[in-house]
Amino acid sequence: MDFARVLAESGLTKIELASMYGVSRQSVHGWAFVGPPRANSLLARQAEVITQALIVAVERGLLPLEAMDKTARRERVTKMAARLQGLKPAPVR
Repeated sequence: MDFARVLAESGLTKIELASMYGVSRQSVHGWAFVGPPRANSLLARQAEVITQALIVAVERGLLPLEAMDKTARRERVTKMAARLQGLKPAPVR
């Protein structure tokens, strides 16, 4: 599963992933253990696009983030989250 790969390889915490997806930490935890959101919902389609973007970041070596202080990391994650949440959702299948 792609989300499991992001969770394992991105080096991001569940709280950071939650900010990337625009959901709560509990939602990320649920997706990791129960499964993704309901198929074809707006949230599922948005999560699909964000997951694919994070996988590309892992494959290109942009993630995991290099060592940095907490403030710099928080700023970097916030910028990434803003950009990812601006992506268009995947089309309905």
